[in-house]
Amino acid sequence: MNHSPQETGLVIEGGELFAPESFGVASIAAIAGVTTWIGEGATDRLAGLPGLKTIDARGMRIIPGLIDQHIHFLGGGDANGPLGRVPELTPDMLLSTGTTTAVGVLGVDNETRDLRLLLRKAHELRNSGVSAYLYSGGMPLPARHLMGSVCADVSFIDQVIGAKSAVAERLHPNRSWHDLAELAGELMRARALSGKAAVLHCHVGSLPEAIEPLMRLVTELGMPPDQIVPTHVNRTPDFSPVFGQAIAFAKNGGTIDMTCCVSRIDGNLAGVDVPEAVKHCLEEGVPLGNITISTDGNIPATVRDIKGRALGYRVVPPSVLFRDVMRLVHESGLALEKALTLATTNVARVLGLAGRKGQIALGHDADYVLLGPDDSIQMVIARGRIVFRRGEQGA
Repeated sequence: MNHSPQETGLVIEGGELFAPESFGVASIAAIAGVTTWIGEGATDRLAGLPGLKTIDARGMRIIPGLIDQHIHFLGGGDANGPLGRVPELTPDMLLSTGTTTAVGVLGVDNETRDLRLLLRKAHELRNSGVSAYLYSGGMPLPARHLMGSVCADVSFIDQVIGAKSAVAERLHPNRSWHDLAELAGELMRARALSGKAAVLHCHVGSLPEAIEPLMRLVTELGMPPDQIVPTHVNRTPDFSPVFGQAIAFAKNGGTIDMTCCVSRIDGNLAGVDVPEAVKHCLEEGVPLGNITISTDGNIPATVRDIKGRALGYRVVPPSVLFRDVMRLVHESGLALEKALTLATTNVARVLGLAGRKGQIALGHDADYVLLGPDDSIQMVIARGRIVFRRGEQGA
């Protein structure tokens, strides 16, 4: 899918708007990929504009494009052997599921899949309509980089939004405090130099220390807790103490990321399903604004029989993000406007994209998803351009 620049003008009329806050029935206008009007009379305001497209959204809901802050652009499955490797992500795999902004990560394999290839893939996705970013670093420490240092990557490469690392991971133990502290210092310098969020997005494995090294960054280095995002924290107690530690971290101002495919319905017996995990966090007093969800998508999920024996693998699709937003509504009883925040406004704030992404608001990118009465995705608009329409070829 190869997209030309944004349409000159776009009007969406008559839909029920969740921005993500509920606005009721409203019309939206966008020019050159940016939202310029919300309210009545949008068509009149753009009447006569060359290239104007008008969409009748009566009977539909309009929500912001979703943001996936952890997905494998290049495919995952590095620790599952040759049969577990997954091909590269295609733009349609994201856009057709309502995800218009995504951050690519490296997995266990940082040898055959590297940051240069990840950056090239981000360029490809951007040219096809996805607002694509990536993390520098990767699973191993000392941290990998593109331009001589992680600080330089974040400061000088537009697509690099922070760095990934790992703690408590047996395949990349990273137990050197010096190396982790050095990465944290580089990111704090990058935040000061560039104005970016320069987030430390951290894979948490099964070793017993869980996120203790990350909390040490806060207490000993003074790293702001809002600059650290531990992910894969929705785990059962017999796997790791991470969930309880993550709740304490979030109650003290940090943001914690739940992984959609770390769930029993996706074959992960050590995971706590997102609806259950979010409900538990809220009951424990974690502010909703301190919780995000992401997919860890485009990796292999283990397929098991009724006795729990592994039979093979299937690819985790990017659609699990939208799936779990709707599960939060239907299974956990969250209002749609609240459930959406975990994949829109909360993520935009964490990544330093607030003001551009995560909301349908004046001056923000025109990233919209139109939902039918049955919660199905009918249309996706990315930066003012229709990139998916249900029923068209390939949809």
